[in-house]
Amino acid sequence: MILSAKGFIKILQAKKVNIYDIIFFVHSKGTAIILWIFTLLLSAKQYFGDPIECMTDSKFKEYVHSYCWTMGTFLIPSSTDDMRNEIAIGVGPRNFDKEDVNLRYYQWVIVVLFLEGLLFYVPAFLWDIWEGKRLEQLCSAVVAPLIAIDELEKHKNLMKDYLSKDNRNTHQQYAMKYFICEFLNLMTSQIGNIIFLHFFLDGFWSKYMKALYTISFDNWHLWNQHSSQIFPKMAKCTFYTFGASGSIKINDALCMLPLNVLNEKLFAFLWVWFVLMSILAAHKLLYRLASIAFPTMRVHLIRINARHMAVQDIRQILAKKCYGDWFLLYKLSRNVNPHFFQDLMSELLLNEKRKVVRSKV
Repeated sequence: MILSAKGFIKILQAKKVNIYDIIFFVHSKGTAIILWIFTLLLSAKQYFGDPIECMTDSKFKEYVHSYCWTMGTFLIPSSTDDMRNEIAIGVGPRNFDKEDVNLRYYQWVIVVLFLEGLLFYVPAFLWDIWEGKRLEQLCSAVVAPLIAIDELEKHKNLMKDYLSKDNRNTHQQYAMKYFICEFLNLMTSQIGNIIFLHFFLDGFWSKYMKALYTISFDNWHLWNQHSSQIFPKMAKCTFYTFGASGSIKINDALCMLPLNVLNEKLFAFLWVWFVLMSILAAHKLLYRLASIAFPTMRVHLIRINARHMAVQDIRQILAKKCYGDWFLLYKLSRNVNPHFFQDLMSELLLNEKRKVVRSKV
């Protein structure tokens, strides 16, 4: 448990050099942490409480609890639409014309949340590997709270020399890998999460939207009615025993599902969170494509951290640089002191002007 806590702290810990933007960090690492915390909450409820409680004869009690937990419970389809003859949503007279609605997901929610956390963490994990501490090597020294002026000048010259060299292929690969990770963020939201949950929880997105809509009316009876379509608190279970003559007896048990009291609230939050993350991931991907397609946009993004530099000067610096060169330069601008970055850009401009003079000689 202590090791797990240390792992969470390490994931959340802010680095001196930030290799992610805020949307990437929240979407990948932030969502993974939320899902793993929810996994721990449900695990505590499941393993230190009673995940299922069934009403039956005392001599069958333990057997029925184990059987219904293992084999799953079900709802009566007719009762989900007609509540006149039911004691709870989906618990009423049997309708033999329709198939029962099985709730086999119940014991798998913890596993699914944990695996979804891993899925969301994959893009950040890949970028950690692919990035190779390039930004840290370039600017870790200049982001320190205290640094001597001569050391600052030394590192500025080293950065200027590195950025003035032709590293087109290396930087293009660097930017492309980040783009792939951003694309994976969108895929984990859309395919790995939204589509999967739709099938795992049998129409989760459309059914639960109705439940969330009722919150605005402060109508908790209506909320319970709609949320119980996905997370019922009571369900039926059929188990079998042998009679005195050896014949098989079919028995019905009424089961309480305590985990769904927590599930309905956790998934209400996750419904909103996942939709928000999908929108942000799509927005970020469109932003990335726009920055690739429009060089003018790249100029203005650099100018955010070089406000005192003229647009035409920034345009001259970027004129012969590829998208990968710009991407690394932009990442540097987000990590170093604005005054330091301004000085670095001035040095790069001076270097470009020298190249122009030499080319004319």
